[in-house]
Amino acid sequence: MHRIPSEILHHKTKNIKLMAIVQRLQRIMVNENLTPDELVGCAEIVRDNYGRFNHIGQSRVAPPQRRR
Repeated sequence: MHRIPSEILHHKTKNIKLMAIVQRLQRIMVNENLTPDELVGCAEIVRDNYGRFNHIGQSRVAPPQRRR
């Protein structure tokens, strides 16, 4: 069956990716019984920890030498 061109929905790739992210977040909220505020809190914790981890990885401090 053919579609009339005016019936075809044209979504930009960016919008499709955002819709997929929203769908995954909604699924997490339902499966884990989280409120939107709790989900945002978790996201903030992950963001902060990623920043700390990234900062540690960029530091130029040499690890202590191993004893033989």
